[in-house]
Amino acid sequence: MSFALTSHELETVAPPAHAATQGVSFGGAPALKKRLENTVLIFVPLLGAVITPFWFWRHPFGVLEVIAFLVSYLIVGFGVGIGLHRYFSHRSFRAPPWLSLGLGIAGSMAFQGSVLRWVADHRRHHAATDRDGDLHSPVVDCHGRALSPGWGLFHAHFGWMFDDSVTNYEIYAKDLLADRQIMFLSRTHWLWPSLLLGSLWSFGFAFGGIEHAWGCLLFAGCLRTSLFHNVIWAVNSVGHAYGHQTYKVKNTSRNNFALALLTFGEGWHNNHHRFPRSAFHGLKREEIDISGKIITGLERIGAITDVVRVPPSQLGI
Repeated sequence: MSFALTSHELETVAPPAHAATQGVSFGGAPALKKRLENTVLIFVPLLGAVITPFWFWRHPFGVLEVIAFLVSYLIVGFGVGIGLHRYFSHRSFRAPPWLSLGLGIAGSMAFQGSVLRWVADHRRHHAATDRDGDLHSPVVDCHGRALSPGWGLFHAHFGWMFDDSVTNYEIYAKDLLADRQIMFLSRTHWLWPSLLLGSLWSFGFAFGGIEHAWGCLLFAGCLRTSLFHNVIWAVNSVGHAYGHQTYKVKNTSRNNFALALLTFGEGWHNNHHRFPRSAFHGLKREEIDISGKIITGLERIGAITDVVRVPPSQLGI
C-alpha cells in the first residue's frame, strides 16, 4: 500500500525552524565525546586508506578485492540512503522488524555513528537548513555566523563534525528513544563497522589466503569507507553549492547528477529538500534514483508498505 501526503505533511520531518536552536547544546563533555567519536570513525579507516596503495605495491590485487569493494559499497550505500535517511530519518515507508533491523545494521556499518545520532543530526539540518541551528550548512556555522564560500564548503563537508554543537535527542529523535530495536543498534554501533571489516578480511582469507584477506580489508574496508565518507559528505557541501534547483526553496540545496549516481539517488538534494518525506528523490523520468527503484521493488513484493509519494499535482514539473 502506498499513499500521498498533503503538502504540509510532505515537508514536516522535524521541529519547526524557530525551535531549532532549542534542540542544540554547546560545549562540555557531549561535544568532546562527539569529536572523539568522529576522530575514530573518520581517521581509522583513513589511515588504512593511506596504507592501501603501499600494500598493493608489493602484494597481489585481484578480483576478490574488487568484489569485496563493490558488495560493501552497495550494502553500506543502501544502508545509509534507504535505511538511515529515507526510512529512519523521514519515515518514507513502513518496514517489518526484520527489514528495519537489516537496514539499521547496514547503515551502522558506514562508520558514520549510531542510528540515533545520524537521524537526530539529519532532522536538525532539515529543521533549520542554512539558518541558525543548522549543523552542516555552507552558509552559516552552528552558531549562525556567516561563512565565506570556501570556508563554508569545508565546514559543510567536514568541519561540522568537530564543532562544539550537540543535537538534543529528546527534540529531534524522541520517537527513536522509545524504539528498542533502534536503541539496541545505537548502543552496539561500534560492533557493526567492526563486523564489516572482519567479514571482508574473512572473505579474502577464505578464497585467497592471508594476502587477499588484508587486501580486501584495506581496499574494500578502509579505502572504500573513506571514499564513501566523502561521497556522503559531498551531499552536504557540493549538494548545496553546485547543480541546479528545480524548486525554489529557502535554502541552497541543489540537484547534482554525479552525486545522484554515486549515492544511488541522494544527489537529487533540491527535490529532497522540497519534499523531505518522499520515498523517491528522483522525481523526473531522467533523474536516476536506484534507491527509489529498490523501494518500489520492495513495495511490489509486499516487503514494505505505506510508501510516501508526492502527488503529481504538487510536482509542478
